[in-house]
This record gives sequence, structure tokens and C-alpha cells, in this order.
Amino acid sequence: MDLFLTFALVGFIAQLADSALGMGFGVISASVLLAQGVPPPLVSASVNAAKVPTGIVAGISHALNGNIDKALFGRLALAGAAGGIVGALILGELKRPVLTVIIGGYLLLIGGLILWRGLSGRAPRLLATGRVSALGATGGLIEGIGGSWGPVVTSGLIGAGHEPRRAIGSSALAELVVSLTVFLALMAGYHLGRWGTGRDLHEVLLPVAGLVAGGVPAALLGGRLAAIAPRRPLTVAVGVLAIGIGLQRLASLL
Repeated sequence: MDLFLTFALVGFIAQLADSALGMGFGVISASVLLAQGVPPPLVSASVNAAKVPTGIVAGISHALNGNIDKALFGRLALAGAAGGIVGALILGELKRPVLTVIIGGYLLLIGGLILWRGLSGRAPRLLATGRVSALGATGGLIEGIGGSWGPVVTSGLIGAGHEPRRAIGSSALAELVVSLTVFLALMAGYHLGRWGTGRDLHEVLLPVAGLVAGGVPAALLGGRLAAIAPRRPLTVAVGVLAIGIGLQRLASLL
């Protein structure tokens, strides 16, 4: 029960960050699971499983508030799903030391982007406005590998000049599609015996349940939470967490 309550708190805080910033649930949840020594494929599957119910609630909320650009959503979802499948395949095929380097480097990169956004007050401009499909594919790849879509896609859309509320809403709804696709791809790989790990899915059922239990109420309150959350300190904290776990993962190879 203590483990469930711990992850419920993590899920609530992570979804609070996601509601306020358009990112955070994936990188916070993945960082905590990785710090516990959970293998990367199991981390990605767990985070993406938890994102489905929270994503449904968040998507409905954004739709009701008119935050969805249908054309933008469609391009992001299609490209993101394709990139997510590639990311899931990479997780299933690579050996553990290589995965550790990739995941550690990914956390440093994502953490650096988030920290830069927090300190500068600006979203990083990763791609030109017209490269939405490329942005979605890149976000999907990162989602498949580490469960983080928002730091790449939402930040990229805002940095490219899209209206923030529509960027966050469209990105959040597309993330639901991508998360479900990645989860199904990882489960197919697991049942085909391609994960190369003895860890069992049952080991993360309680953490996933906790993430969902904490994340759904935060998603329901997303609009209000976004209005009162201290964005800059929250952004910096998420970035520092990701960088710290990334350094810890790379140090484990020494």
C-alpha cells in the first residue's frame, strides 16, 4: 500500500506539471521507475499504460475547452504513432548497456531542454512551423524509448509559433494516440520474448495503478491547476530531476 500511495503522489505531481506546462508526466514517472532499477522496456510500457486513462480525461477536458486544432492533431498523431513503433522496436532489440547509454543521454537531453525553458522562460524552437510531421515522428520516437512526448512536441510547437493553448491541447490528444500505440507495440514485443529481461509485468502493476490513481484527479482539475501552478520553478524542478536520473543511469555503467 505504501508503494501505491507513493506512486499516486508521483502521478498527481507529474500530471500537475503536465497540466501546467504541457509536459512532465512521462519524464517524471519514467525517472522514478528508472531510479528503482526497472528495465527501460518495462518503464516505457508502464508509463504509456498510465498515460492512456489520464490522456482520455485530459483530451476530453481540452476538447470541451476548444483547445484542439483537428488538422494539427491529425498530423501529430499519425507521425507520432509511426515514430512510437520505431522507438518501441529499438527498446526491444538493443542490449542493456546500450539502452542505458541511450536512456541516460535521452534524459540529459530532455532535462536540458526543460531546464533551459524554465530558466529562459521561452520554449525551445526545435523545428520550423511547417515541419509538424517531423516533430510528431521525433516525439513518437522519444515516447517509445522513454515515455516523454511533451518536452519535444509541445515545446516545439510553441517555439514554432503555434498558439499555446491549441499547441498544448492538440499535442495532449495526439499523445493519447501515440501512448496507446507504443503500449500495444511493447506488449507485442513482450509476448514475443523480445525484451530480454526476466522482470515480470506484475512487478509494475501497483506503480502503474498508483500513477493512474494520482494522475486522473489532477487531469480532471487540469485547468484550475494550470492557472495556479508556479510554472518556472516547476519547470526547473522537472528538468533537474531528469538530468539527475540521467547522470545516475550513466554512472551505473562505471
